[in-house]
Amino acid sequence: MFNNSSNIDASHSTFSEVHRDQYYNSRPTVQGNQTVNTVVHGNQIFQASNSSLEALQKASAFSAAYDSVERHPAATCLEGTRVQLLARLTEWIEDTNEKPICWLNGRPGSGKSAISQTVAEKYAGQKRLAASFFFSRRDIERRTTRHFFPTIATQLLSSLPSIRPAVIAALEQDYMIPSKVLREQMQKLLLEPLSSVQESLGAPLLIVVDALDECDDPRLVVELVSLLAHLIRNTSLPLRLLITSRSESWLQSHFYEPRIAPLTVALEIHAFSAEDDIRSFLHHSLDEVYNQHYQLMQDLPGPWPSPDDLDRIVSKASGLFIFALTVVKFVGDRMHNPVQRLQAILEDKALSGDTAYADLDALYRDAISVFPDADVVRLILGVVYCMSIPLSIPALHRLLDRSDVDARVVIPALGSVLLASEDGKQPIQFYHASFRDFLVSPQRSRNYSIDPTVYHRLMAQLCFQTMVKSLKRDMCGIGDPSKLNSEVEGLQERRQAVFDEALLYACRYWLLHLTQLPSAGGVYELLLNAMRDFCSTALLHWIEALSILNELENAIMMLRASINWVQSYAGAPKEIILLLEDAERLILLYKEPISQSALHVYHTAIAFAPSSSLLYKKYKHEEGGTFTITFNQNDEWLPYRYAIDLDPIYSVAFSPRGDVVATAGVNQGVQLWNTVTGGNVASLGDRTSPSLLVRFSASGAFVATAFENGTVAVWDPSVGREHLKDEGPHTGAITSLEFSPDSLLLASGSRDQSIQLWSMDSAQRLYKLVCHEGPVTSLAFTSDSQRLCSGSEDNLLIFWDTKSGKVIRGMMGHRGPITSLAVSRDGNMIVTGSQDKSVKIWDSHSGSCARTFSEGHEGIIRSVAFCDDDKWVISACDKTIFSRGVVSSRKSPDVTIWDLGQFYRSALENTPIWQAKVLGWGVPAPLWKKLIGSVQRNVEIFVAYSSQSPTLAFSLATYIWCGELGSLPNSPPLHVSRSNTAALAISPDGTRVAAATSVGSLEILETTVPRKTWDEEMKKDNALPLLSANAVVASPDGDRYLVNSQLAWFLVDSQLQLIKKIYFGFANILRDVEFKTPVFSGDSSIFAWGLSDILQRDNKTSVRVFDSVTGQPKTRINGLKTIQSFALAPNGALIACGSEGAIQVCDVAGGTKRTVSVADNCSITALAFSHDSQELLSGSKEGIVQLWDPSMGECKATFGARTPASMVKAVTFAPVGGMAVAGHEDGNVRLLSPSELKSYDLIPSGQAVTHNINLLKFSDDCLTLTCRAGDRAVSTWAIPAHPFQGDEENAASSATCHQKEVNEGKEQKDDEREEVKDETKEVMKAEEAKEEEKRAKDEIHEKPLHLIAQADKHDVFDNMLRSTYVIRKDGWLFRGDERLFWIPQHLRPAPGREASFAALNDRVMILSHEGHPLFLNLHDGV
Repeated sequence: MFNNSSNIDASHSTFSEVHRDQYYNSRPTVQGNQTVNTVVHGNQIFQASNSSLEALQKASAFSAAYDSVERHPAATCLEGTRVQLLARLTEWIEDTNEKPICWLNGRPGSGKSAISQTVAEKYAGQKRLAASFFFSRRDIERRTTRHFFPTIATQLLSSLPSIRPAVIAALEQDYMIPSKVLREQMQKLLLEPLSSVQESLGAPLLIVVDALDECDDPRLVVELVSLLAHLIRNTSLPLRLLITSRSESWLQSHFYEPRIAPLTVALEIHAFSAEDDIRSFLHHSLDEVYNQHYQLMQDLPGPWPSPDDLDRIVSKASGLFIFALTVVKFVGDRMHNPVQRLQAILEDKALSGDTAYADLDALYRDAISVFPDADVVRLILGVVYCMSIPLSIPALHRLLDRSDVDARVVIPALGSVLLASEDGKQPIQFYHASFRDFLVSPQRSRNYSIDPTVYHRLMAQLCFQTMVKSLKRDMCGIGDPSKLNSEVEGLQERRQAVFDEALLYACRYWLLHLTQLPSAGGVYELLLNAMRDFCSTALLHWIEALSILNELENAIMMLRASINWVQSYAGAPKEIILLLEDAERLILLYKEPISQSALHVYHTAIAFAPSSSLLYKKYKHEEGGTFTITFNQNDEWLPYRYAIDLDPIYSVAFSPRGDVVATAGVNQGVQLWNTVTGGNVASLGDRTSPSLLVRFSASGAFVATAFENGTVAVWDPSVGREHLKDEGPHTGAITSLEFSPDSLLLASGSRDQSIQLWSMDSAQRLYKLVCHEGPVTSLAFTSDSQRLCSGSEDNLLIFWDTKSGKVIRGMMGHRGPITSLAVSRDGNMIVTGSQDKSVKIWDSHSGSCARTFSEGHEGIIRSVAFCDDDKWVISACDKTIFSRGVVSSRKSPDVTIWDLGQFYRSALENTPIWQAKVLGWGVPAPLWKKLIGSVQRNVEIFVAYSSQSPTLAFSLATYIWCGELGSLPNSPPLHVSRSNTAALAISPDGTRVAAATSVGSLEILETTVPRKTWDEEMKKDNALPLLSANAVVASPDGDRYLVNSQLAWFLVDSQLQLIKKIYFGFANILRDVEFKTPVFSGDSSIFAWGLSDILQRDNKTSVRVFDSVTGQPKTRINGLKTIQSFALAPNGALIACGSEGAIQVCDVAGGTKRTVSVADNCSITALAFSHDSQELLSGSKEGIVQLWDPSMGECKATFGARTPASMVKAVTFAPVGGMAVAGHEDGNVRLLSPSELKSYDLIPSGQAVTHNINLLKFSDDCLTLTCRAGDRAVSTWAIPAHPFQGDEENAASSATCHQKEVNEGKEQKDDEREEVKDETKEVMKAEEAKEEEKRAKDEIHEKPLHLIAQADKHDVFDNMLRSTYVIRKDGWLFRGDERLFWIPQHLRPAPGREASFAALNDRVMILSHEGHPLFLNLHDGV
């Protein structure tokens, strides 16, 4: 019944209420003996065992339920009151002919929440309450709509269990649904699951939504009501929806809209008299006061109060229960005389009839004046007013941290207006929202008035001070960085022990106070000092804390909002901005490891941070100690911010504000992403057909896409509501899609030669524009939206009137299809690009061609645009970008913005290799353009133009450039992607670039990061050249590395200090021949490789040998046949070269060679020396494996080829036991016993899990074998104890071999039975053997025999399998089963690249996809 009340007397418990706008903490919090391991509300029990529901539960506001502990005790209507109104609501719920929605509205304090609570409890008792949500502006999770649908869905899982499978299925398909726009939440969590219910419910179920007006975004409230009406309208289940709110005009107008009104019954509380109910409440409550103060009042003549006094109080209440409640609280204060307090109310001379709340205001002033110090009262009330969530008295006392103000004394004295438990552990709350309005109105509260700005500033300062004082590294004592948060035993209990209520508040809500402060005109010296201390000493600890609290996603938004606030404040210290920006970048790059394991803010993130960043300098001492970067630590932040992995993307677009980026592609519909956090904002549309194009309107009110099946759809991106869907506008594929500048029109062009126009006002088709005789390729509106230009493969440019749909004029001049067009801002000029390699500027009024640029471009014009107030035209083909003056003038010559040939020439000129410099200086740019262009023949350039800045971005293959006009020539690329670009967009302000790659990755780049010149990029002396490092070979001892840069190999030490540049001329540039990767000897003393000699005839090859310590040449052996395989003896004495029909063994010391003849039809494809260098194993293309004495050239053993024959790709010796192994192209792996001339199929050909086995590695104990396949997949196999028992040449399947071993005992018995000639048993045994063999084969088909583990093919192992280090596809570096640290995506090895990861002992080398080698030293104890 009461909108606000408390326990009048806890001992009697007549009725009680925690008013609707109060709440302690929506997150699990332990108080006293409270249990939080299981969240329980009514008959709902959810334990976090079902992972598919975790996201839903996390997004729910459990405090919003009618029976939540945070709202207990919630007020209900006193028995016998509100009889007529409650009867009317019952009639509405039960009558099936009634409209399904009831809107109950009234003034603040009129008892709406008590009515809602009463109705909810009644129907919950009947098992007919489907769900409830009590909004509150005092609860951060109940004052927004973001938690509404997840909360309702969570409650429905209990009240309507039959929807559970549909909800779980939706969440398993997309666990991000609870964070999407409201429409998608409603559709996936409520409408679709409810539509799946087959059972008949009988009586209607009730949903209660209370205090809707207390949601802080009216726009979303309107959307919420519309969605609820849509839900009610489109579900077949009998549902009733009760909504209560204040009588706000904007809500009234929405409930009376044509879509809502037919479904709604509107009830106004003032239409139901409340005087008798208030009188009844006062009579009952003041009787309780009398009984509580009986010793003081027993001699008072009764009745008290008198009927006349009671009538006067009822009259003052004016129908507001909050007034009656405040009277009871004020009069019933145990510390004062009730008679005197009641008389003060009755005789208050200050009461005035000037305002509707004059009596209530006077009552409030009397209630707070009981504490003598007005300044302290204002402080406490101001802090309570500004708290983002209510705090307990002890928590507020700790947060204030003032010796002169004791909240534990002040708050109980203000008990008439503040609710707090006697033990102080429950949250402090205002009894009613009306008291908040009273406090901020100086006319009403007078000398108790508060300025929210003052107290938000104080609260922000207190939060920073609390975090600096309390936060520290490893707050929860995890200790072990290899553990994920989810693997830490008792983490929840540890968290509850170290994060008290005040610290939790400070960590979560400091930003909310900061952003309430106006950046202009304020003086915030003390606040900024506290903020500087926080940023300088506790920022990393705060990031760790949010990881522990599972709230790291919020950290990014908090940092971005705080950066915006600080930057807008003129007096803010630069140091604060830099630290906040660094922290934002750090979390964006390392969100994945930090969110999974809190300690990796130290063990991964700060360790990889740029050395010159202020954050690294401040927190370098916090590095985890897991590793040290010995070479190539970034000195500056990179443009790369983060990447999102998706299915293939065909189109990207930024919203007009740049805060959202949209993607279209396979299985996507339209995906909207927050550009700051990378979080998914919404998933729009059907995913059954690929979406090809996506566009935002200039107003941002619409986002449109064209699907492969011909459908065009438009949504309101702010709420996810579908605005338009047209399934048949064209008969051919849609090639272009554009909004008009005024956002009122949408146009699409198609291969069916037509253009379709839609009105966004009516969401209907306008005109079908048909005139072209070829597919439409491009569209552009004039700035006034009155005209539309279209280009086509018929070479024709057409100007259309958008009001009539008629042709204004057609313009012909190109000799090839028009590929791109743009219109000047004033609409007077049009520029077109064509396949005929020309660019034309047209006069839109006369239709004549004003200028033609037919020279310069050497390919199809991909993009054209006007720039610099329409003074210049930009045009781009796959090799060149030009800027040309619109008006012909000698003062405005053609400007080359970018040239492919010049780019490569500049790269070579700056490479610290003399051969490269010769090529750069000696080969002209046009020739380079032709050479590179011939290689990248099918690679398309993408260009994106910023609408609000002179910045453009473009990409070719994997390279992305960005800059202002005039700054791009000869500059290094902004970024190198992991695969070719498929779509490109730039934000309106030019600060961000979105690049979609061909493998489906969306990369967000920041263009404002300081750029480097070629000299800086190459690091001048002894640099490993950019764009050229493509392989790194490590010596067995890890002390030497050979880094290949296309034109040379660099010999470096483990610190990547250059030892020697090893040149080999232009062999691999001028001749298309295979040259061998260098190989180190087993003792790391030398390295060698084979190289074709271009000056010798007959395709001769030489072997060159170098000293590993100095890099100096040792010997060169010439005149060898073309090398197909290569091996270096472990002791460095011999080199074996395999070729067609021969093996050539070279003596390193003597520089001599010996040819070992093999069969003419044998081509040697694999070689390996034994560990003592005394034997040589060879494998051939024909599948034959042979064992040789390399010193004598004699064949010691031959293992014939299997049938069918399969090429041997790899061979090696076991470290002990005399065993060897061969890996074949078909995936067959054979164990070999040279001494017994036996073999065993460890992996039979027909049961191979992979193919092209190119590397084999025995474990030191020879119990396991690790194999690497051609697709880089690595598998580990168990070696049988006696693999060579049985036939001399075992060609049987491993299944049969296994079966023989298993049935060895049975075979013995068979022999015995043979002796007794038991034919019957023999037959039975044979049948059993067949059945078991069949079962064994079936089992092998499911999992191959001997297979221990098979890694994902995207996992990257040491390139020689010398260690257990592996970079898993999610970025974590493991050593065996131990997690070490996380590698950011831009530093990971390129997929499929050979020799890109070497890890041995305590040294790790990673060659990134950009060609940058990263060297790390692991520390002791890791």
